[in-house]
Amino acid sequence: MPETINPLRYPGAKRSLVSYINALLEANNLLGCTFYEPYAGSATVGLELLQHDCIRNLVLCEKDILLYAFWHCVFYDTEALCNLIEDTPITIDTWLQQLPYREMTELDQTPLIELAFAGLFFNRTNFSGILNANPIGGINQTSRYGIDCRFNKAKIIAIINQLSAYRNRVDINLGDALQFMRTQNTRFLRENCFAYFDPPYYVKGPKIYRHFYTNRDHIALSQYVRSVRYLDWIISYDDAPFICGLYSNSGARYRPFFVDYTCASRVRTQGQELLISNLPLPPFPLENVAQM
Repeated sequence: MPETINPLRYPGAKRSLVSYINALLEANNLLGCTFYEPYAGSATVGLELLQHDCIRNLVLCEKDILLYAFWHCVFYDTEALCNLIEDTPITIDTWLQQLPYREMTELDQTPLIELAFAGLFFNRTNFSGILNANPIGGINQTSRYGIDCRFNKAKIIAIINQLSAYRNRVDINLGDALQFMRTQNTRFLRENCFAYFDPPYYVKGPKIYRHFYTNRDHIALSQYVRSVRYLDWIISYDDAPFICGLYSNSGARYRPFFVDYTCASRVRTQGQELLISNLPLPPFPLENVAQM
């Protein structure tokens, strides 16, 4: 499948799954479905499937207010977001000015457009795109990679404008993934729906995400997918014994795959991850790897 566009960058971006999930949808007569990503993040999979018209509608849910605000403004306040990107210098001074937004937890604390820009800014200027990380090049900007090395304004603005054309086919929601999904049962009954769950990593989640999962949260996800009716789904996880144990007696199918990670210093590492689904999973192509 040809590469499409995304304004965010993430460690372990799941581009390698797009063609695989598209083939899974096709094999199960789910092309043209309503596609759910309840852990939206960079929404890599859903946005690519949407741009290739493999799905009819994309439903996103995100708990982090910086990411929720960003996606909301991409689709519903496009011009204001692009103007703010164009007018804001990408410097360490701006990074320091943006820091208070990382402490905000409620949408009514500041205008949504400011939260949206902060989410994009930290994603594009921080080490490996992690919102809580330090800036590329460090506070003193002593590295050969400066804070603006991943912030091509013209390209980002062009991508956002292109994505905004899909606003009538995208639904953005703020909140807890499982709480949101439990409100969607009537839609599962009346529409052809599929869910891609990409929960916080089990091992490294606390170091990467502003909202990470405890063991209890991972258990709750496993219980939800066991109980949900009229919904086909797939989950991508880091391959941890605890996670395997949660699904070992559930009747779900497993399939390992490998992801290449590239960080700001261009050091590449490879990790094994896991696909779990209530649908039969074909072998994962060895040549498919994801790069940041």
